[in-house]
Amino acid sequence: MRVPCPTYLSPIGLGQKESYLLGFFNESRSLILGPTDEEALAQFILRVAFSDASDATNPVLQGVLALASLQMHGSLQSFRYKHLVISSVKGSSNWFDEKTLLRNLMATMLLYHYELSLESNSKGRWVNYLCTVKKIINTSPAIHKLLRHEYSVFLDWIYYHEVLAEFTVRHWKVPYEGCGWAPMARSLSIVEKSSSKAEDNIGCPIDVLQLLVHTCRQAIVTKTSEIEDVNGEIEDTNVLEHNISMIVGDYGPVHVESASSPDRNSMISDLHRIACLIYVNRVVHCVSGTEFRHRRLVREGILLLTKMQTCQNAWPLFIVACEAVGDDQRLAIMDVFERSRQDRRRRSSHVHFIQHTVEAVWNQHDLNTENHVDYLTIFNAVVGGLPFIPPFA
Repeated sequence: MRVPCPTYLSPIGLGQKESYLLGFFNESRSLILGPTDEEALAQFILRVAFSDASDATNPVLQGVLALASLQMHGSLQSFRYKHLVISSVKGSSNWFDEKTLLRNLMATMLLYHYELSLESNSKGRWVNYLCTVKKIINTSPAIHKLLRHEYSVFLDWIYYHEVLAEFTVRHWKVPYEGCGWAPMARSLSIVEKSSSKAEDNIGCPIDVLQLLVHTCRQAIVTKTSEIEDVNGEIEDTNVLEHNISMIVGDYGPVHVESASSPDRNSMISDLHRIACLIYVNRVVHCVSGTEFRHRRLVREGILLLTKMQTCQNAWPLFIVACEAVGDDQRLAIMDVFERSRQDRRRRSSHVHFIQHTVEAVWNQHDLNTENHVDYLTIFNAVVGGLPFIPPFA
């Protein structure tokens, strides 16, 4: 494997082993970071990792090496790099410094991804690192220093994983203290209230993430007092849902005529949109699984997954797959699972976990022949019955 040498990399003296790990990270970033193959996030992380040519102990660089080593060699050989990351972040003294704050937040996010990639049932430990990121963001007086356009891809990356963690915590049986609050909207397109189409840095449209947060607040939060402005929340939800529905269109993205075939990142964005509309239908509008427009969305989602052949994106895969009914649709979903497991860039046992959970939902739907049990009850029972807080990122 050839180690790339982009212009932003500083000439830190790396050994042959570390150079090989760096090359693996650069070529397989979507395996580790998700949700797409976009280069913007990986390039930004590497810029920060090599921002100081004299500092080979940079926690971001060590985090990159830890992730790559975990994927290539397993947890035993990667632990040394992970330990260096933790020690460096804990030993930081000046958290008011913009550079230190950026490094430590990014390093902690890389530790979060490290935990997501583990094979064992200790996967639930990912929440500890994400909680740490959330606490820093919500309490650091210096966080405003990072609200700049040049950091937008980094902020969107955190926002994506915060939102999916919010979804997970709301459905799981024991919400973790400190992770129960909804994510703060830090995407620059939201903060600046930009009317132009936001740059898609991470592969999931920001309006989908916003709608998912609003949906969790409305449909799952049990205490109305947790929502400061109920009417405003509903209005925002309606606007976001309308905008996303307009993009999906009446016939779905699969049938849109185009001079060229859509790239994979566009398909992943469309898959997130369809999954979001399906989820809103179910938990906000309480739509029946047999309703025509809902079944059309499900059909479009399955057709899109079939066209993609493989999918490493846990949340939209889970939402769409749970809706499959009949042999044809379920066989199509099982084929996607099988192909995804064989993908050389698959995320550990990620696909196996999603398949196991989807099959549990199918079993409950098949037993619910008289529709006496609503969708959300089944959903919560399956997700809440897992032995560890599940990763849907």
